[in-house]
Amino acid sequence: MKRILAYILILLPFAAWAQRFNEYDRKVFNEGQVLNSSDMEFASSDIPWDPGSPLKLYSIHDEGEETIVVFSYSIYFDSQWVTFSKGIYVEDNKSGDIYKVRGYYGDLTMDRLLIVKGCKGKNVLVALRFPKFKRNVRNITIHSPKHEDDIEPSNMSGKSIDVIASNVRVKDYRNRHTMRKVYE
Repeated sequence: MKRILAYILILLPFAAWAQRFNEYDRKVFNEGQVLNSSDMEFASSDIPWDPGSPLKLYSIHDEGEETIVVFSYSIYFDSQWVTFSKGIYVEDNKSGDIYKVRGYYGDLTMDRLLIVKGCKGKNVLVALRFPKFKRNVRNITIHSPKHEDDIEPSNMSGKSIDVIASNVRVKDYRNRHTMRKVYE
């Protein structure tokens, strides 16, 4: 009996810790921005669906005073979160100029989790807004360091992608696809 009680006392803090993350996840998802398949744009069929490496650079285009960088994201589950760090930035490989993310394209906010529903087995497009690149930007690296204000589910805690794409020739991705503002 004492041994069972000892096991309970040892496991009780872990159970409370696990419950806390479940409550946190529930709160994050309840406050998330839900996008259904009718709200999404999908990558063209020449982009392979790849849950092992789900994030791929898709296109780059200018719109007014901003540069829109579009990513293809392979969706593995029927309901899945998609999140980008608030610290994401593009670096001009030649000059070292930095272009920090301004937010998602459209009226989505990076202060809430993006939840994609009904897109299992598809590549959805997610666009981010950056300050307009200078005319002489040729090769870039897209960095995604963690940011102290990032919102992410507990199963992502501590995981991050430091570099999304390196030594990218901008002209190879220019005007490949411009997104319509489906989120407004």
